[in-house]
Amino acid sequence: MLGRESSRYLVERQRKEILERARRIAIVGLRPEPIFKSYGRTEKLIEYGLTILPVIPRCESILGISCYHRLQDIAGEIDVVQVYPDPGLDLIDVASEAIRKGAKAFWLEDNEAPKAVRNLLAESKIYLIEDESLESEYRKHCIPPPCPSLATKDKPSSRVSERMTRNPVTAKAQDSIRDAIEKMQKGHFRHLPVVDDKERLIGMLSDRDLRLIRPSSAFVSYEQMLEQLTTTTVEQAAVFSPLAVLHDAPLEEAAILMLRWEVGALPVISGDAHLVGILSYSDLLKELLARSNSASLTGSLLQRAPTPLETGLRGDRLDGE
Repeated sequence: MLGRESSRYLVERQRKEILERARRIAIVGLRPEPIFKSYGRTEKLIEYGLTILPVIPRCESILGISCYHRLQDIAGEIDVVQVYPDPGLDLIDVASEAIRKGAKAFWLEDNEAPKAVRNLLAESKIYLIEDESLESEYRKHCIPPPCPSLATKDKPSSRVSERMTRNPVTAKAQDSIRDAIEKMQKGHFRHLPVVDDKERLIGMLSDRDLRLIRPSSAFVSYEQMLEQLTTTTVEQAAVFSPLAVLHDAPLEEAAILMLRWEVGALPVISGDAHLVGILSYSDLLKELLARSNSASLTGSLLQRAPTPLETGLRGDRLDGE
């Protein structure tokens, strides 16, 4: 079960990264009549600023965009081939054309791919997304959520370096999970940046990652659990090439990243990728409170914070889980 949860997390992250980079979308099986859902979804993708390349035989244009007879007629690179399945559409042929065009992802709308198509794409290392709506996923992951500005007319936006924790505790890829857990428990923090020998950021380890790999005491003895934690390395649990923010970036940029990717902290780096700090959601809350001119609000918050039972929320939900 833990393996499946870890796999879903990594798959979701990979999908987000693909959508973040996607700019040119070739659409196969698009219907030119407004009554079809493919028409409305394509209209939304155009509104989002993506370059849409409709592949519709015997059709001159749709939504003011020229159409192509087949994928091979499209000049230049294609980031995603989006496919609306149709009884007359040969998915193996479409997948083969996507491979020849060097597409980075094959997105099958609201349907599952036949085994032959899955195997073909896997052999060519093309990422396959099935039974999802590209438009709704792009809107969810790539359209920035509303974020109240932390700036006021009296004070410009603060920078990440002003609120981050400097010189955070770190781990190395070859360290044991047991050592990493001890560091996190001793420091009362939930995120541990992973660095190389030159203190450059290479990964991030969170308490969520530890829960996915930590053996359950219900199935193994305490001694067995300690042995597993000692022989398991940080490299086996951490997320590598993690999200990060530059030290001189505005705090709003960090807030948008944390909301969009549902993380509770961001490692802070300099221009040469050296780790210089870590920024957590609590740092953003401190900035928000510092800018509040309401003494009564601050006073009420300091008098007594609501307990998790009163709010109906677990404390760790603030970490984006």
